[in-house]
Amino acid sequence: MRAMVVTTIVLFKAGYFMGISKCCLIPEQFMTYLGIDCDTRNGRFLIPQDRIEKYVPILQTFVSKDWVSFSDMEKMVGKLVSLECAVPAGMWYTREQYSATRLSGVSSMNSKKIRDNKFIKITDGIREEWLMWIFFLSQNSGSPWKSYNNIFLQADIASDASGRAYAGVVDFPTGILKITAGEFDEALQEEDIQVKEAEALRATLQMLVTELPSEIKGKTLVCKVDNQVLKAVWERKGTSQNLKLNSIGKQIYWMQFIGQFYILLQYVKSEENVSDKFTRQSPGLEATLSRQCFMAIWKKWGPFEWDLMSSSTNVMRNPEGKKLNFFSRYFDQSAKGTDLFAQNMNWIKNAYCFPPFPMTGMVLKFLLEQKVNCVMILPAINAPWVNLVSAHMIDLLEISKPFQANQFSVLNQSGKRVPKKYPHAMIAVKLCFDSTPSTLQFLHK
Repeated sequence: MRAMVVTTIVLFKAGYFMGISKCCLIPEQFMTYLGIDCDTRNGRFLIPQDRIEKYVPILQTFVSKDWVSFSDMEKMVGKLVSLECAVPAGMWYTREQYSATRLSGVSSMNSKKIRDNKFIKITDGIREEWLMWIFFLSQNSGSPWKSYNNIFLQADIASDASGRAYAGVVDFPTGILKITAGEFDEALQEEDIQVKEAEALRATLQMLVTELPSEIKGKTLVCKVDNQVLKAVWERKGTSQNLKLNSIGKQIYWMQFIGQFYILLQYVKSEENVSDKFTRQSPGLEATLSRQCFMAIWKKWGPFEWDLMSSSTNVMRNPEGKKLNFFSRYFDQSAKGTDLFAQNMNWIKNAYCFPPFPMTGMVLKFLLEQKVNCVMILPAINAPWVNLVSAHMIDLLEISKPFQANQFSVLNQSGKRVPKKYPHAMIAVKLCFDSTPSTLQFLHK
């Protein structure tokens, strides 16, 4: 008590005025400060129980409504934001509400009458945010004062996106190199570059979580990006200006939460981004056969179970619309393996393959070594591998004549799918590599 009195006198004589009723002059391990419980024993910030009991019923009432007044939503989102330090994911789940209030045409500067009489339609996104906040408040697991030590993952991590493709590179000093790359699916092709950059980062982190979970656990991952908007949105924990970008940001947040690692974004210029070159490879290498043509091949030689060289965006589908099993060039979460040439193919049956033209000879020799029968899409040109095809071909189907535009397509650099015209005919051939067919018998049919 004497120490408390001395402290009070010293502070008073030093010119400080204290509200004694609001002061805690005796040291405590648990106290409420500015509406947040501070727990020094466990090193955590928590939400006071009285605030939980007050906010949860209001949110439950909101969830059941189709319309809520601007005034009520503005008050609620302001209260939720004040809990940020005790709810790490909280800010990500306020952006739909901020977007709705912004687009309503009313602001906090308007009169109370206007704000009370302006009603906002409750979207699925807003309802999802309220449900998540009910969950956060009910759990009240709090937030640690400091989540991770500065233990950095010893690797060069970079991601990038162009109008049509994404890429991510993780280069370890030990010589291990991990790459993920591919074209954007139709849902993302029309989005702006910030959204595509975020998806590239998400895909890169997904590769690390899938393949190297123990190496990144408890570490700080410094990820190099060449988009300052993405960096700013991550640091602000979301954006109400671009809700698609915010949605991908939430996916990345939960990825690091579950994987128990921390992300630090570092801006670099495009020319210094090592993943940039993987987004600018020739679109012709990712040409896609039309579904109509593939169904004709399926009817003639199907069914197929495997698309040997593909990605999740251009893999062929069966008549029911289900994707075939496939191997990808780079890491792809949906693929059955990465790099066709690294696979044991002895058990592969009913295979289809549309290889990039420069790799046709390599693919043919590999399938011959593995004795895997396959239907392949090939150019009708005079190439070194023609004799190998002739020796093992048991049937042939012409797909297109020179310069026809309806059978193949590619994504241009802006992400728009356009027809692909070849200056030569394109054919589908059925190849038998597990035995030597009678070529003469085929030629004399």
